[in-house]
Amino acid sequence: MASWTVNPIMEWSTDGGVTWTKVTDHGRSPLRISVERIETKQRMADGTLRRYVVSKKRTFSCSWSNLPDKATDFLTNGQPGDWIETFHNDNDGAFHMRLREGSDRDLSLTGLNGTTLQVMITDFSKEITKRGMAFDLIDLDITLEEV
Repeated sequence: MASWTVNPIMEWSTDGGVTWTKVTDHGRSPLRISVERIETKQRMADGTLRRYVVSKKRTFSCSWSNLPDKATDFLTNGQPGDWIETFHNDNDGAFHMRLREGSDRDLSLTGLNGTTLQVMITDFSKEITKRGMAFDLIDLDITLEEV
């Protein structure tokens, strides 16, 4: 599976979008995007269904396999696994995420006005798959939810 060398799909920022850090595409699975409706729905006396949608929020999930835990020449652009784990451990609250496409333009998913998404990490897991002299290879799973 080839990966982008210059333009990873995700960038994260904790300073309001001033500084962006590229999250590697090395060994990344497809980015799954699902939508949750925050709503109230109720059947009326005549059998019709009424729905009041308050908001729609997206959930983003992906995983990395055989990701180096340290920065190496083997890693194609973006941050190594230890950086992603440290980011998760240091950031319990919301942060900004920017999604990119191949032409390096913001995806329409980033908002109607070209703004970025505010997300939180809601699920994270790590598995060490191979040990090495210079670095280990790890598998990561992550789920981010729109705030």
